[in-house]
Amino acid sequence: MKLKKAAITLPAPICIVATLSCFMTYLNHGVTSQFMTHWLQAFLFSLLVIVPIAGLLIMKISRYVETRLPNLRPLYQKLLQCGMIALSLESILAAVSTFGTTAANDVSSFIAIWFATLIRALPLGYLIAMLMVFIVKPRIQNAMARLVAAN
Repeated sequence: MKLKKAAITLPAPICIVATLSCFMTYLNHGVTSQFMTHWLQAFLFSLLVIVPIAGLLIMKISRYVETRLPNLRPLYQKLLQCGMIALSLESILAAVSTFGTTAANDVSSFIAIWFATLIRALPLGYLIAMLMVFIVKPRIQNAMARLVAAN
């Protein structure tokens, strides 16, 4: 049962982390001879850090918006969730990518690179958050419900 749950829930976050870390590495470095090395470092670190955090954040943000704003239309609740998820996860991913792939000499240059990466990657993050909230999350919930009902 645990293996089936992992098989249902893990592919989407892994693909998302791979896509976003690749995009952010491209934003920070462009395509160079070291691109694959930089991307793999960012991907592996992001995978270990982001996937567990993302699962918790998505669940907590969804609950927060639904309980704090119950009178808001469901569409607006989901769009707000997308914005909050994108901003929080992109902030973390941008920090991981910047930390792992650039040689910032001081805090101010790190923050400048991190912020530039965040701003450039945020539209993609929002799009991915929309896919997660509107398509992937409901499908995972339905699959998990069928799995529980079958056992």
